[in-house]
Amino acid sequence: MILSDRDIQSVDKESMGEKVAAFPEHLAEGWEIGGQGSLEIQLGDVRNIVFGGMGGSAIAGDMIAGLFSSRLQVPYVVNRDYSLPGFTDKNTLFIASSYSGNTEETLSALSEAESRGCSVLCVTSGGKVKETGERCGYPVFHLPGGYPPRAALGYSLGTLIRIFTRLGLRAITEAQFQSAVEKTRSWGKMWQEINRDDNPAINLAKALEGKLPMINISDGRLYSVGLRWKTQINENSKSHAAFLPFPEMNHNEIMGWQMHPSTKPFLKQCAMVILRDPEDHPRIQKRMDITKELVRAEGLTVEDVVSEGDDFLSRFFYLIHLGDFVSYYLAVLYGVDPTEIKNIDHLKEGLSKI
Repeated sequence: MILSDRDIQSVDKESMGEKVAAFPEHLAEGWEIGGQGSLEIQLGDVRNIVFGGMGGSAIAGDMIAGLFSSRLQVPYVVNRDYSLPGFTDKNTLFIASSYSGNTEETLSALSEAESRGCSVLCVTSGGKVKETGERCGYPVFHLPGGYPPRAALGYSLGTLIRIFTRLGLRAITEAQFQSAVEKTRSWGKMWQEINRDDNPAINLAKALEGKLPMINISDGRLYSVGLRWKTQINENSKSHAAFLPFPEMNHNEIMGWQMHPSTKPFLKQCAMVILRDPEDHPRIQKRMDITKELVRAEGLTVEDVVSEGDDFLSRFFYLIHLGDFVSYYLAVLYGVDPTEIKNIDHLKEGLSKI
């Protein structure tokens, strides 16, 4: 199928494509937001960091772990729950991340952080998180509203990168950040050109059409990127995707690719997607190569995606932005509105009655 403007306009009722394309601009604006206001907290004053969030608001916390893990001298946990870990106390920095400001799990954890005497900062577009932060005198970093949370990742991530820089981590300079944003902007413009034969976002979406993407990437710094690919395919294209990183997948999931008569019909509908980075551990690179050979030997689909850019931050943004475009074009190929989330809305409506 050749994509056309008519195909896109017929399904993209709320301009998700424009929101996906705006990721670099949101990153740049988020950097500015993260530099506003007072921030008296320093990492030397805390013994652990708990990042509270769900969905699109939590993934930015996972990405911070990937970007800063080698520089953090204290434990860092992304908490997707109503309750906080038992170690959380007055020596904890709790980051409440809720784009809407009304995520019930995050609000519950925020209330508990308040009662335990944690240092707290809030990243939100408003709602009860903003109200609580202002009432308690916590630093509140206010994001622009009006977006689906998954389409506001650039705001959250740019803001958090700047916050962690201000907290004392100097792993990313402003010059490095802006350079990475500019490269991401350039890639995004190319991926918007639907008539290009060499558009990797469209070509990969076509390769995945009608298949179950099984996404694999190196653990650690890039774990969050693989998770982002999965969740974007779930929400934007309304289809299933699975995710497990290397090397863990080599200790279990790899056996699921060993085709036999009972699983053959299912596996024929699966496609392995390997997300690669030039700085992957040499043993991980070898694992990826051997795994690809095993899966292809079964006559099954394997798609290799290699990050681009001359520094890790650029390559990190490259993979995030590419995955968002792939999930968007997959939605167009399926003829589904990438914005609507009827199942999630139905769930929230049901919970609101309890």
